[in-house]
Amino acid sequence: MIIKKPIVRLCVLIVTVFGTVVSSQLTNEHDFLPVDEAYPTQAELTDDGRILVRWVMPQGYYLYRHALNLVGKEGTELGSFSVPTGMQKTDEFFGEVEVYYNFLEVSAPVIAQSQAEVVIDVHYQGCADAGLCYPPEVREFRFAGLGSEVAGDSYLANVDSAEINIWVAIGSALLAGLILNLMPCVFPILSIKALSMVQSAGESDNIRHAIGYLSGVVATFLALAVLLLVLRAFGAAIGWGFQLQSPGFVAAMVLLFFIMSMNMLGVIEIPGFGISMTQPNPFVTGILAVIVATPCTVPFMAAAVGYAITQGGFDLVLIMVTMGVGMALPYIVVTATPRIASWLPRPGQWMVTFKRIMSVPLVLTVVWLVWVLTRQIGSIGVVWVLGAMALLAIAAFVGRRQANWLTSIWAIMFIVIGGAVYAVSWPNDSGASTRAENFEYRRFQEMIATKRPIFLNVTADWCLTCLANERTTLSRESVRGDFNRRGVTYIKVDWTNRDAQVTQLLEQFGRYGVPMYVFYPSSGQPIVLPQVLTPDLVHDYIDEYEG
Repeated sequence: MIIKKPIVRLCVLIVTVFGTVVSSQLTNEHDFLPVDEAYPTQAELTDDGRILVRWVMPQGYYLYRHALNLVGKEGTELGSFSVPTGMQKTDEFFGEVEVYYNFLEVSAPVIAQSQAEVVIDVHYQGCADAGLCYPPEVREFRFAGLGSEVAGDSYLANVDSAEINIWVAIGSALLAGLILNLMPCVFPILSIKALSMVQSAGESDNIRHAIGYLSGVVATFLALAVLLLVLRAFGAAIGWGFQLQSPGFVAAMVLLFFIMSMNMLGVIEIPGFGISMTQPNPFVTGILAVIVATPCTVPFMAAAVGYAITQGGFDLVLIMVTMGVGMALPYIVVTATPRIASWLPRPGQWMVTFKRIMSVPLVLTVVWLVWVLTRQIGSIGVVWVLGAMALLAIAAFVGRRQANWLTSIWAIMFIVIGGAVYAVSWPNDSGASTRAENFEYRRFQEMIATKRPIFLNVTADWCLTCLANERTTLSRESVRGDFNRRGVTYIKVDWTNRDAQVTQLLEQFGRYGVPMYVFYPSSGQPIVLPQVLTPDLVHDYIDEYEG
């Protein structure tokens, strides 16, 4: 709550001062801590140019959300102020407020500096449950600036940092979109795209197919951008792939890919419908491609998505649309270039067998998503989804080649899908999840304070890149042996379901998706590793910083 009216602010100030004076008479009775001990303030400038400020507060002391702020001074300009969601409290001084107990970390990027030092003021105010409200505090911090070694270069001092960032972010988004096509997340859609390209070979409207696919991809990225903006504006702690943290969405994807796989196998053939594999709709194929691609993060994506979410607004929309263009670009080049398209085999009877083969990735996707659902909500949700799959199979069998029944069959299918999504979305204590123990941000910070080396793995069961890295690298005996020999503590943090504390941990490093791997050496700053790991790469990092 931010108080804007001057007369109200004056009254609140009087009440605060009066409460402080009266409460000060009780300090001997309650032994209130000095402000620096109640709210020890630590600040640092990270290697990637972010100011991090944290407090570890004693029991019974809290900070106000409305009093928090980071302000640049002496030529230092800060970007958007990032602060986690606090808890609601009815306060005797300010009424209904948002507060923080125990631990708090806030951050802001440094987007410009005109001097060698980065100088900031940290504004905060807190109270004790026992009745003492401290006056507002301001602490100044100075750091050797990111560009201190070239501080005398007038050209660098006058370059628009925001302009550099946006163009770097756009280039990163385009490359990330291109690389997404190589990730295992999109393999199911690659089968549909391959079928579509072969079927359209020799047709005169290849450009229409390319534009349709591009429109579906870009429209979905645009919808994700708008949804991210709206949800984060309402305080939701979400990031890349957030929709797969919803069991209802995962259940809908299970049933959708189940219908698509039946279509590929020839169990159900319905011309004209968007997901019919007889004539794949390029726009719908683009939508599905983005939906299944979001569990993956790839090189260049972290910088682009992190910058976009931090800046918000038009920048977020621009970056997401650019990523969509990058993802659709290879398909456009193949289908819209006559010389390349002429290399594709002509349609024929062989495509029946080809279509059956292309159903295998879709069936595997169904198996994978059912497993994800098991991890999210336990066996009870899977029972609902498997029951819905059985009903869909029966409906498809009954309606096969019965054109006059198609409307009724599809109505039944939509009802079944909607009922299954509703069932798995409804809270049910009996369907216990098999997820790991919930992550506690404060406890993790205490582990870091011990200065023991830590390897942090932030993962999710719906992230295929995460699962591949764990199978090929992190579970290897050689890697675990390195951890044991160097005394490295391995910590696995689960983001399969939505968790604001895990999102806060990701945002600390400018990341909004998984996987994220961070190595905390016994001395020095934490190092963020690439999203794709190899045993040699992990060994080299540990050997370099703990050798």
